[in-house]
Amino acid sequence: MRVAALLLAAGLVTVPPVARAAGAEPAQSTPQAIVEALYRPYLADPHAEKDTTIDSVAQVRRHATPALARLLDADRACEKRTQGICALDFDIIIDGQDWDLSGFGLQAEASGDTATVTARFSNFGPRVLAYHFMRTGGRWLIDDVVILKDDAAAADHPWSLKDTLVSEYGPTGKKHR
Repeated sequence: MRVAALLLAAGLVTVPPVARAAGAEPAQSTPQAIVEALYRPYLADPHAEKDTTIDSVAQVRRHATPALARLLDADRACEKRTQGICALDFDIIIDGQDWDLSGFGLQAEASGDTATVTARFSNFGPRVLAYHFMRTGGRWLIDDVVILKDDAAAADHPWSLKDTLVSEYGPTGKKHR
């Protein structure tokens, strides 16, 4: 909670007015709070100076829709079976293997039972990641992570976590690689 407060105080993260309105969901259950939590370990060590191992797949899976969780599990099963890398060969939260983060900021938009939180930061170059959420069983869950090239509005062939895993393991995560 201190990291979130520091980020807010430093102006690195913005909270939309809707999230602060009376009757709003508890902060820990909002899409923006979930994405803030995903980045917290990286922002605590923004230049990767500590011996830190962060399992980005496990971090995302903890907040994933059942469909995305099955696909992430299929990739983990492939890694275990082949004792190697399968569909995901990089950290899906920072869009890289190493990190040197700066200029971190979030923007959240919600409409009904869907929401998108866009993370913008520099990690050896500009990065824009869109976290797509669905409200499932009363909880906000990540349904996809899309890595955009320069801007969330750009039509520059974005990379989708869900599409990548579906192409490898089928929509149910049952197809073996």
